Amino acid sequence: MSERRLGVRLGAIVGVVALLGLAAGGYYWFTRPSGLAAIPNPAVIAPGGFRASVGDDRTITIGLEIRNTANLPLTVVGAQTTAPRGLTRAAMAIIPTGPENEGFTLEGELPALTPVQLGTEPIDRNAILAARFKVDCARLAAADDAFHEQIFVTIQIGDEQRVEELTPPVVGDHPWLMATAQGACTDPLPTLPSTTTNP
Repeated sequence: MSERRLGVRLGAIVGVVALLGLAAGGYYWFTRPSGLAAIPNPAVIAPGGFRASVGDDRTITIGLEIRNTANLPLTVVGAQTTAPRGLTRAAMAIIPTGPENEGFTLEGELPALTPVQLGTEPIDRNAILAARFKVDCARLAAADDAFHEQIFVTIQIGDEQRVEELTPPVVGDHPWLMATAQGACTDPLPTLPSTTTNP
């Protein structure tokens, strides 16, 4: 008889635990975060890879790798940079990786800034943030070398958006834009052959 009572009690305890588990699961299901609240902040990072090109017209073009670290797809809908004095932004683009952009270079016209979706798989979680700046060497020389360069991207999931700050790369002791711009001001530019006339 006591074994039967013990079995009934154990069954009741198991039933109560199961009900509590179901209640907790249901509570989590209905109150779990969604949208931007369900992903880390920041969800997009700059893992460190970038390319730079110095044009012969005192322009620099930067291509910075960006990556989705969230477990949900998201869309990068905008980007913005804060650059040192002496740099004027001429163009900016977000370029998805993939077969259609395997030959992408930093030369030529940059495409228009349009939203790009970043997925969660290695094949589609990365993109390139490309920016071109005109360099005024006189103003750049007067700028503070320790200027705090900033890069921001605006991400979207559904109807929700937020702005995230990326960590800019560093070249030696200099932030990336300053280092690349200094190259535009120290490298000699091509000049036309000079002509002389005899008096």
